[in-house]
Amino acid sequence: MASAYPSWWRDPIVKDGTHIGGTGYLWGPRDTRVQDIDAAANLGLGTRTGTRTRTRAGEKTYAPPQRPSRPHAPRGGIGGRIFLLALVAGGLGTGLTWESHPLGTSLQTGLACALAVFGLGIAVSAFIGRTGAGSIVLAVLTAGLLAGSAALPKDIGTDWKSTTWGPTSVAQLRPAYKLGAGDGELDLSAIRIPENRTVSTRADVGLGRIHVIVPRDVTVRLSIDVGVGDIRLPGDKRKDVDVAPGKHREITLKPPAGAGDAGTLDLELQVSAGQAEVSRAAS
Repeated sequence: MASAYPSWWRDPIVKDGTHIGGTGYLWGPRDTRVQDIDAAANLGLGTRTGTRTRTRAGEKTYAPPQRPSRPHAPRGGIGGRIFLLALVAGGLGTGLTWESHPLGTSLQTGLACALAVFGLGIAVSAFIGRTGAGSIVLAVLTAGLLAGSAALPKDIGTDWKSTTWGPTSVAQLRPAYKLGAGDGELDLSAIRIPENRTVSTRADVGLGRIHVIVPRDVTVRLSIDVGVGDIRLPGDKRKDVDVAPGKHREITLKPPAGAGDAGTLDLELQVSAGQAEVSRAAS
């Protein structure tokens, strides 16, 4: 069987160093019989052979077949739908609690609903569709707004009102006046406080403005706290507005000369965000 295949490089070498066959080569190309046997074995095992190529010295090799890669179908984006659902959820959460809860609680409810939608949408996008960086940025901004709304004072309401209180005597003076959100005016100009007597009251505003008009002839002891906003006292210019956080003033306002003798008014004002203003009655 060996004579059936070309194998001049396999001819024996005799003792004196000469080579039978006259070529003198001690090496040569791989026997094609080996490759034919390998190909037959592959066919018997059901293996597909590749393309036969021809290389140097007549050697034949087999390149594996190249299967065309199947492109993956791109998944559609769902970021826009997530954003719309977050808007709807936030609006519903805020709207359903707007009338019955303070402003901070209502905003927290709506923002929490929107943040839940963003989180659920990002989780779903790992399996269905995809979201862009915009959804993640919006989720982070929503979380920041949620943290800010949690810091809002609970006395800030959602119903903006314009309210005026005008007691005409000490007996009608309340211990406290409250306004959640809006513009309030406490007119005390008609009150007459007897000499050597002290009366007290206070006004609390969550968000907005409180303006207190004090009698012309009384001594006023003021204690004012404004979380974020401005304080305006008699003698300040109308255009002098200085908005700053954590404002506190304690001051005693003496009656103008020739106003007569009267008692003392202890007045305390609390404004979470807005303006507190005190002025004297003209007469």
